[in-house]
Amino acid sequence: MQTYDVVIVGGGISGMSAAYTLFKRGLDVLVVEANDEVGGSMQSLTTAEGYVFDCGPNTLATKEPRMWAEFADLGIAGRMVVSGRAGKRRYFLKDNKPLEIPNDPLGMARMEHVSLKGKLRVLREPFVPRATGPDESVASFFNRRIGPEVMTRMVDPFVSGVYSGDPSKMSIKATFPAIWEAEQRAGSVIKGFLSAGKGKKKDAAKGPKMRSVTFSFEGGIATWPKAIARTLGPRRVWRQARVSDLFHESGIWRLVVERDGRAETVESRAVILATPAYAAADLVADLDAAAATALRGIPYSSMAVVNLGYRRNQVTHPLDGFGVLAPSCEGRNFLGLLWASSLFPPFAPEGRVSTIDMMGGTLNPIREEQSREELIARAIADNESVLGASGTPEAVNFTRWPKAIPQYNFGHVERIATLEQLERTRPGLYFAGSYRGGVGVPKCWKNAVELADRVANNFVGRPEQISTK
Repeated sequence: MQTYDVVIVGGGISGMSAAYTLFKRGLDVLVVEANDEVGGSMQSLTTAEGYVFDCGPNTLATKEPRMWAEFADLGIAGRMVVSGRAGKRRYFLKDNKPLEIPNDPLGMARMEHVSLKGKLRVLREPFVPRATGPDESVASFFNRRIGPEVMTRMVDPFVSGVYSGDPSKMSIKATFPAIWEAEQRAGSVIKGFLSAGKGKKKDAAKGPKMRSVTFSFEGGIATWPKAIARTLGPRRVWRQARVSDLFHESGIWRLVVERDGRAETVESRAVILATPAYAAADLVADLDAAAATALRGIPYSSMAVVNLGYRRNQVTHPLDGFGVLAPSCEGRNFLGLLWASSLFPPFAPEGRVSTIDMMGGTLNPIREEQSREELIARAIADNESVLGASGTPEAVNFTRWPKAIPQYNFGHVERIATLEQLERTRPGLYFAGSYRGGVGVPKCWKNAVELADRVANNFVGRPEQISTK
């Protein structure tokens, strides 16, 4: 029987980041990943034509010095591809036309997305009473605070593009906790953030302010988790392996792992479940029925990602930005139509451009009966009608995600509280993943690293529990 300090179940970015942090802290770790490659939804490929296609998450943005240091440690800092000025330009769709979102107060006053009445309604926000209930939907919160027009035209496409969710079902307290707390603290979101900003200015003197950067890597976003796997090595990363049972006895965790056609048991002092919620539910069902029910109560949206490559003269739109998000009121197939080669020019051969059509989500789910060919045809039609594309794309890639993004719907705060209770009653068991603390890759990384630090700190002063292998 093999023994490790910590076993991490799931090799997505949460699991890999936790494992790497623990490894650097001197602990012996094992990652058990069911698929043949790590990274979870962070998957990338390079086509025969020379396009780099990301099949899930497609950009990273951070100002965390610790993340930069990690890239240097992994030897991939030199492979970073940083977005240029185009990455700062964002568009929302209105009447089938991409309109740029201004990023300054004067531009906001002139923007075409919202009527004068809608803009004036935003100015009333500091005078709108705070909510008195324990929670509220995202749609209700923003309708109440800044008005239905801005909610529909600007908040809705952002929520749909990032979370692929239904704002009328999503919990504001779980999805945007900082915004919820700002209203609770100051009676206004604007007042709350202004008061918080004063405190940050006092702290600014302690060190230089870091600038957030949008970036990826040569070869795509999957470069990162694959680099962690190479560093950890095959002894610490088991691919095509599945945990079928989880036991806890006398302070020891035992996991039955199926791989290479046989079952074997491994032991550890701590276990991090970094799988999707529904997979974690199966593993803890015998430990705590309430926690398993809470995990199964977290819904996931379905999505499809279609990457298309065109010759530059096939597309009339300048593609001078990050991409365009579609408000649900536009009735489009896509949530977002992103301009990958404008963000990262090396991702398309010279004289070519590439786009990413992200479709599906809670409001317009991808159905099982929809074929690959049907969805690709829809993506091509989106590019034609919105971007002026013509002719047949010279490169196409299709990826279906039946369970793509966890939804922070009503009751999510309570569900997470149930998991926290299990963590307290079963020392050494931890939950991590995009269903907890934010769905974005940088948030998953940050939460996993902080969790790994806490786990490692529990081993400090207890050398008998740290392996000498």
